This record gives sequence, structure tokens and C-alpha cells, in this order.
Amino acid sequence: MKRPTEIVLLTLLALVLGLTGCKKGKEVETAADAEPGRPLSPSGTMSLTGNYSQVGAIGTFQDCTTREQWRVAHEGDNEALEKAYLDSNVPLGSPLLVIVEGGIDLRPSLDERGQETVLIVARFVATRPGEACPH
Repeated sequence: MKRPTEIVLLTLLALVLGLTGCKKGKEVETAADAEPGRPLSPSGTMSLTGNYSQVGAIGTFQDCTTREQWRVAHEGDNEALEKAYLDSNVPLGSPLLVIVEGGIDLRPSLDERGQETVLIVARFVATRPGEACPH
């Protein structure tokens, strides 16, 4: 039988190894597995390229690789992403190709009926005006 100290240490090790970054759930496996060569940043977040659009205070991101679409959380480097979108002069609601580093997480949905997958932008990288996701 293991001593309580060993159990605590093993539990902590399992948590550290299993819960690094903000990514969790099947959605992350789907996005990451779609392109095994997708680079990961040192913090464990993914490098993502996709179409960002904004209507009012709601930003959405559609990943070029998986075509999955997520609402963008108002945290991390979201402010820089929003500013770059507004500075690009694309009509509001129109897509703009962007590159970000971030992760996805389950959060309460806006209508408070369950949870939804959201993108948490850890670092805004660049915009690519005039470019589109490759098909």
C-alpha cells in the first residue's frame, strides 16, 4: 500500500502532466490531430491560422485547417487581435486572415445554456489582409 505522501506526489505529477495549458477535451485533439506538423509554442498553445471576424463585441475564429469555428474569449491577447481587425479596415463582420497562438477551452455559453468551445488568444501574431485560407 502506498503512503499518503506518495499518493499526493503521484496525483500532483498526473495533474501537471495532464493539465498543462488551457487545452482540454476532444475538440483540442481534433484540431491538433488534423495537422500533426502544426507547430506548438513553448507554453503548450497551438499556432493557429484562420479567419477572424467581429460583430459588436463578439469575435469569432474559423480555423483554416479544421474549419472549426470558435467564439474568441475576452482575455489574453484578444485586445491586440480586435485592434488589428479594426485597424485593417475590413467591413465589420467580414473575415480577415490572422495568425495567433492560443488554446481552446470549454466555457459557459453566451446564452448560459451549457458550455461552448472558445479560443483563448495567448499571443496575436499577424494579419494577412487580402489572403484567404487555402482550400
